[in-house]
Parts: sequence; C-alpha cells; structure tokens
Amino acid sequence: MGSIVSSAMKEQMKEQIEVQAAMQRTMMERQITMQLMLRDRQMSMQIARGREMFTWYASFAGVVTLGVAGAFRKTKNPAVLGPLLPIYFITGYQWDMCYNGKMNRVRAEAERIMANEPDLIAIPGGPPSISKIDDILRNR
Repeated sequence: MGSIVSSAMKEQMKEQIEVQAAMQRTMMERQITMQLMLRDRQMSMQIARGREMFTWYASFAGVVTLGVAGAFRKTKNPAVLGPLLPIYFITGYQWDMCYNGKMNRVRAEAERIMANEPDLIAIPGGPPSISKIDDILRNR
C-alpha cells in the first residue's frame, strides 16, 4: 500500500512540476510580449517627436532662407548665404530620420554589428550570473 501512495505522489509531483513549467513559460512569453509592446510604443513616440521637430526645423530653415535671400539681394555678397549650408544639413538629416528610412538603415547596421562584431558590444567582465551575484553578496 505504501508503494501505491508514494508512486501516486511521485506522479502528482511530476504533473505539478510540468504545470509550473508551463505557467513559467506562459508568464515569460507575456513579459516578453509586454516589453516588446512598450518598446514599440516608445519608438513610435520618438519617431512622432522627431517628425514634430522636423516641422519646426523646416519652418526655421524657411524663415532663415527668406532673411538670407533678402540680405543677399541687398548686399550682393555671397558670404551672406553661408549660414544656409549647416541649416539645410540639419534639416535634411531630420527629414531623413523621420521620413526617409534612416531608422531602417540604423537597425540594419545594428543587426550587422550584432552578427559580425559581437566583441564591440560585449559586456565588460562578462554577463552577470547567479554565481557572480552570490559571490558579491557573500563578500559584503
């Protein structure tokens, strides 16, 4: 009779362990999904913020262009046009970031670095582990 009870308990323990593992897997999948959703929201907010800033940069560039064009018309001095170059570089960069796919190029470069140059992104001292954390806590 004792062996029947112990085998039933072992079977029940085994089932319990499997249920717990499935629950942990589900919880981990949900956490990963939630983190990805939060990341997507943050990225979309950054892109939206960049597009809003681009509107202001472009408006500023337009006003400066009108002012510089007026000054050039009066003075006929080509040096007056000099400030337009950096302003248009900044405006072009912002446009590229917000509307022309710079984020896709950055992402592709990041993936290339992760695949071909992992030493550039290695954590100094290696990744944390349970044993390293335990050693630190013991030494306190």
